[in-house]
Amino acid sequence: MKPIISTAGKSTQLRYRRGLPTHTPNHLTASLRYELPHRVYGSKIYPVPAPNGSTIILYGQDTGVGILWRGGRPLKKTAPAPQQPPKPPAKVNGTRNDVIMIDDSDDDEPPKADPQPPPEAEFEDEEEELDPDYPYPSIVQHLRLPLNTEVLHIAVPQLPVVSALRPADSIPPIFSKKIVCTVACADYSILVITLPLSPPSDAAKASPFSAKSPYGAEILRISAHAGHQSIARGITMTWTGRAEPTPSRKELDDDMAEDEDDDTAATPGRQGTGEEGWDLLVASHSAELGGLLKIWRFKLADTTVNVPSPMSAYKTLTLRKPASRVAFSSAQYPRPRHSQLLITDSSGIARIYDPFAPSSRKRRTNGANTGSGNFAALFKTTFDNTKSDSPTPPLLVARKPILDAAWAADGHQIVALLADGEWGVWDVDRSGPSPPSDPASFSLRGFVGTFEKDRSGNGLSSPKSRSSRGSLVPMTPNTRRTKEEVLFHGTSHTSTPYHGGVSIASSPSTDGGASEDSVIIWYGSEVFRIPNLAKFWSRTASASNGASLPAAGPSLVQGLPLLGETITSIEQFKTTAEEAKMATPRDLLTTAEHRLIIFASRTEPLGRDLNAVFAKEQAEEQDGKQADQALLARGELDLGGMDRLLEDMEGSGSGSRSMVLGNSRKVLFASSTA
Repeated sequence: MKPIISTAGKSTQLRYRRGLPTHTPNHLTASLRYELPHRVYGSKIYPVPAPNGSTIILYGQDTGVGILWRGGRPLKKTAPAPQQPPKPPAKVNGTRNDVIMIDDSDDDEPPKADPQPPPEAEFEDEEEELDPDYPYPSIVQHLRLPLNTEVLHIAVPQLPVVSALRPADSIPPIFSKKIVCTVACADYSILVITLPLSPPSDAAKASPFSAKSPYGAEILRISAHAGHQSIARGITMTWTGRAEPTPSRKELDDDMAEDEDDDTAATPGRQGTGEEGWDLLVASHSAELGGLLKIWRFKLADTTVNVPSPMSAYKTLTLRKPASRVAFSSAQYPRPRHSQLLITDSSGIARIYDPFAPSSRKRRTNGANTGSGNFAALFKTTFDNTKSDSPTPPLLVARKPILDAAWAADGHQIVALLADGEWGVWDVDRSGPSPPSDPASFSLRGFVGTFEKDRSGNGLSSPKSRSSRGSLVPMTPNTRRTKEEVLFHGTSHTSTPYHGGVSIASSPSTDGGASEDSVIIWYGSEVFRIPNLAKFWSRTASASNGASLPAAGPSLVQGLPLLGETITSIEQFKTTAEEAKMATPRDLLTTAEHRLIIFASRTEPLGRDLNAVFAKEQAEEQDGKQADQALLARGELDLGGMDRLLEDMEGSGSGSRSMVLGNSRKVLFASSTA
């Protein structure tokens, strides 16, 4: 199938139908759009690549889970089986003496043969050669795992990169052989799914060898009677050791100072149980009973997840309000904070719960939950500033709701997005460059979004509210009316919460220091990027002390072809060491309602003859300027052309440049220095 090519300026779009991608290169980036025939609720990038080098993408859909294997060594193309000639029909009336035998032994049926396992996939010896005009990996295999229900949320474990400091035997072996993910479905169930890490062959995809276990998948179902009585609103997972070490001396001293108790025994989760192995932790939350959180703990074998009998939750917590986000810490085992759970809600409160921490003295005294589990920290958002002439009663004042939050800096920090577009960083252990006086408040904060909002109280403003071309904007009746409304009536305030989220991807530092966190914040239909959170925070702290110029805010990611659909999730692909040194932005996986969008950076070189490339770009730019001047002379230049001419005048910095119409008479705008 040939693509439909449409060009607009310097960007080119290739639109494919029936699930094939759309190619939209724009200078250094391109958008690959995969149109899907069903609704998509979210997607995740599996942290471990397939044996052939493919990146695995999981997404939840109307009927189950979709799996994509992108890049790597492609599958070998097998020749179709030769067709055998049809057998001649048997003669009925002929020279043969046909004997009809009647066998009335209906009970003696031959045993059915066991279904043969599907053939293993074979791959090419080398990865596919990328087209210079299309230098992006293709989809090696696409699989749809049927579950007969909508998959609303999907979670994958966080796994460290195998290195000399982190050998392979310090990670559960199942993660190197199987895809392990957890999904929350519309039928109130929670499913733990294991699937082979290698993509199946086309023959195995065409004929799954078992109806109960299609494509070799094993599904552990937590039904409603053992789980939630309503649809789960979120899910997260991590892994831990079955025989965890006892708490450190510092933890015991802190516990004794708080409890004033001589009982220094380790908690059940952190005491030596004598067993060796790994466990899987799964946490989900729902709105039942005003807010319910359940944590399950399953034993991990080499290739399977063992199911306890009878099945019951490891921990059950009743929350004050329904949670809006639940996420395990980004720290890895065996660090003590690896099991910490972030719980946020719409009332502007964020808590950190550790299921393995010693219970507090008050809870022990009351006799409630004498085992492990305790809240380790609490954070709060600022109050919502509603613009009103009359004072608001204190009982009606509410904190800003939390849309989403994610762990950063190996579990030392939390990045949160609020309903009004404010984002901030909570410093959990106050290790950042500018710890606040109130530990429960933001250490770093800013705003995203395009709407104008009154933020005079905190001195912050929206990025789009500060225009750098105010002196060149023409005064029309429309703009005059808008300025008058803002000047005399102020900006309107809306309490409608926006849709947004936070995505954080960590990578080891190039200089051997702390990990580098790439932050993506999406708010409504806009996406913002912070390439390195630690450097951004340091520059902001230096600017606040007067040591340097103010740091630029999060950069806006432009060119996402959403086509009017709502963003449901954004994930970040892994980056290489060379790309990290060159500060190349990470590729993004954006999930809309009916499409997957991969926002990728161009990886092909500019060419051997750089002078020819630059000369070609300059020639194209000059041709565009001449075309705009010709349209202006004929009076046919549109608003887009006017904007290009104004940008050219502003960028040139020349006081003698102006737009002319047929002769030397200046029209529209002239520079004040002319």
